[in-house]
Amino acid sequence: MALLNSAGRYGAMAKLFHWTVFLIFVNQYVTGSVMMRLGKGQAFLGYSGGELYTWHKSAGVVVLAVVLLRIVWRKTTPLPDWAETLEDWERAVTKWVERFLYVCMILMPVSGYVFTMAGGYRFKLFGVVELPVLIEKNASLAAVGEWSHLIIGYMIVIALTLHIGLGLKHHLVNKDRFLNRMLPFTKQ
Repeated sequence: MALLNSAGRYGAMAKLFHWTVFLIFVNQYVTGSVMMRLGKGQAFLGYSGGELYTWHKSAGVVVLAVVLLRIVWRKTTPLPDWAETLEDWERAVTKWVERFLYVCMILMPVSGYVFTMAGGYRFKLFGVVELPVLIEKNASLAAVGEWSHLIIGYMIVIALTLHIGLGLKHHLVNKDRFLNRMLPFTKQ
């Protein structure tokens, strides 16, 4: 598999960034959902609510770093050509959804950080490195961070539904092997 993108498919680096972000977002959805439902003193798979919160926040910092690296990679390497099977409206939707997802991938961890810090919560990255406190406790700002985090989460689900739906439509209905451009370990 080539490291760089070719005219017809994404290279190993683009795929690595894409699937790393996807897996972290799945983790964030699962841990976020579980930790919000745990009662005081309850655990999930042996992890306390506090441990899940630390993991969720730490993974948020990691996803922000990966997304920023992904954007740099994206801006410095040529993209594959548009798939010939995409119609004009599908290209427009793809462009809009992609930009929207990039904005959300940045705003989601930032809103989580604002919610955490303005809420007066401190934490250590993976329980080891204390994050700097750039925002002092502020209940109003914490509420903005919390609501933003929640709303952006729903917006990501909607955008991902469009993103995944278009890919599956082409791959399964049109049978044009569209997903092979981004799936790891596939041939075009």
